[in-house]
Amino acid sequence: MDFVSAVALCLPNVAFKRAAMRRLAAQVSPEIATAIWRDAQILQRDLKRQRPKHSAGVNLLLRYMEWDCALYRAAREQGLSRDRAGALIEEINWDLFKAPIGSAFRVTRLLTRRMQTRIRRMLDAMFALVFTAPFKRSRTPSGEGLVFDVLACPLAAYFKQQGVPELTRHAACSLDYRMAAQWGAVLHRKQTIAEGAPHCDFRFTLQSGNGAESVLSPEPCKVSQTHKARRDF
Repeated sequence: MDFVSAVALCLPNVAFKRAAMRRLAAQVSPEIATAIWRDAQILQRDLKRQRPKHSAGVNLLLRYMEWDCALYRAAREQGLSRDRAGALIEEINWDLFKAPIGSAFRVTRLLTRRMQTRIRRMLDAMFALVFTAPFKRSRTPSGEGLVFDVLACPLAAYFKQQGVPELTRHAACSLDYRMAAQWGAVLHRKQTIAEGAPHCDFRFTLQSGNGAESVLSPEPCKVSQTHKARRDF
């Protein structure tokens, strides 16, 4: 099932519709669900005409963000509150990504049993294959790769461009916490680009019972002068 989910993830139109209709059926009446999906399809057709072009991994993510934006707007037009529509998107996206991410993390156990190393390798792989340019990540010398800042986020930029910056938290940021929990870790974050900060700070610790020391850095990552000049990103 996890393999099927991973393959389906490469087909955004099919995968998103399946996840969206399942969540809509559970949260609203059939009539409202039909109306939301109908409007979302119309809005998505308009959005894809202005689709940004980046690396393959980011382009795939943005296909899902495009559907998120369309469904969020459609849900709001059908009377759902901002919080309820945002929570809907959050659940849909986690339904889409939790199985492939979980399967990939289980594979890391073939390489090592040490949790810090498994999480670090998972993060490195994600930034090498999916969160590629124009994403930018800065790491500190300490923290075993589990302490870093994201200096540029095209997902936040996309939702800001579409006039729904509040959607970034639901569509993307919230998934980081769920992903960390799935790995047996806790994400500590004080700021995000989506909220207007110059960078997103990622600080992971292992959950109690994993038998490992804290990997939190006592100091925040230092942003280079080049990126300090880009605080309005």
